[in-house]
Amino acid sequence: MASIVEGPLSKWTNVMKGWQYRWFVLDYNAGLLSYYTSKDKMMRGSRRGCVRLRLEMQTSERSGSMP
Repeated sequence: MASIVEGPLSKWTNVMKGWQYRWFVLDYNAGLLSYYTSKDKMMRGSRRGCVRLRLEMQTSERSGSMP
């Protein structure tokens, strides 16, 4: 898995403005999801907000029978 994943997403703001384009960056190693109003603002380091995440990888074993 890549340690940094980034790209455009739309987020709901309010009834007046509706969906707004944002540039999101997930830094898996730092456990941080940051967002910017545009990719250009990200390149300039002008972050709009961020959320610290606790990331866990979970795997499950599949058996041939139902519980």
